[in-house]
Amino acid sequence: MKLFCLPYAGASAAIYMKWNKAIAPGAACFPLELAGRGVRSGDPFYRGMEEAAEDVLERLMRHYDGTPYAVFGHSMGGMILYEVCRLLRERNLPPPAALFFSGRPAPDVSRTEEPIHLLPDDEFAERILEMGATSAEVFSSKPLMDVFMPILRADFRLVETYRYEEKEPLPWRLTILAGRDEKWTDEELEGWSRHTTAECRFVRMQGGHFYWQNGSDDLQVFLQNELSAAPRIEMNFVKGGR
Repeated sequence: MKLFCLPYAGASAAIYMKWNKAIAPGAACFPLELAGRGVRSGDPFYRGMEEAAEDVLERLMRHYDGTPYAVFGHSMGGMILYEVCRLLRERNLPPPAALFFSGRPAPDVSRTEEPIHLLPDDEFAERILEMGATSAEVFSSKPLMDVFMPILRADFRLVETYRYEEKEPLPWRLTILAGRDEKWTDEELEGWSRHTTAECRFVRMQGGHFYWQNGSDDLQVFLQNELSAAPRIEMNFVKGGR
């Protein structure tokens, strides 16, 4: 079982490198690198969510070998994953045996925060630090700022310019994960049930938005159990591409 993982805003695939040991032996973690960071630092940033979804889909299918697979996306990664799932369905491609959306409200929940990606550097950095999305060390070092500021701006632009377009619900089971101290309300998270005709489960774990980075292995244990069962979940191939 391959578990493909999509990172949050400002992060690279490297954040998942330790997961292989945690979810073994039943699964192997395959982090998908996004454009403009890590080994893809020379690739231009995405101009919009459609381009991001197309790119991630191409990379996911490149690794698809006919065996069941699962996908995990946290925060911005969850937004991209949702649009990737729409493409999978529309093109009648092999669907995931398990889908994990983490730290994101339902895609049709409107943003209430003011956009920050166009703020001056000092104000932008202040807002990022308030969110706990990165450490103060990044903004106290010019070399680190030169690397991470463009990535953060590009990712927040992607998130803040995303516009949900209503389409048919997905036909697959969804698992929605969030920290107990997450800012998203139960109502905002439970809105995911509108986006599937199958089961939609909600799991809260100890911690805030970055609950899975607080030193606890709760998420890894949960995923290990879920992925062990996933091959027995029926994989519904949608006929006719819809």
